[in-house]
Amino acid sequence: MGYVEYFDETTGEWTNIEDVPLFDTIACQMCNEPTAAHDIVAEIAFKDGHPVVGAWQCRKCKAVNG
Repeated sequence: MGYVEYFDETTGEWTNIEDVPLFDTIACQMCNEPTAAHDIVAEIAFKDGHPVVGAWQCRKCKAVNG
């Protein structure tokens, strides 16, 4: 496994992606199957130090959820 960091524009620091609490699976509204985190395309913003996800896309069926 690799080591992944992202630049948090809110804090101005690099953060280890493993330190961000994310979900393991979520059901897609279109295909209604559990969608693993690696099958989700989402823009994640941080507000008050917490991740906020608006709409996200399922890589399996290409549906936009949210």
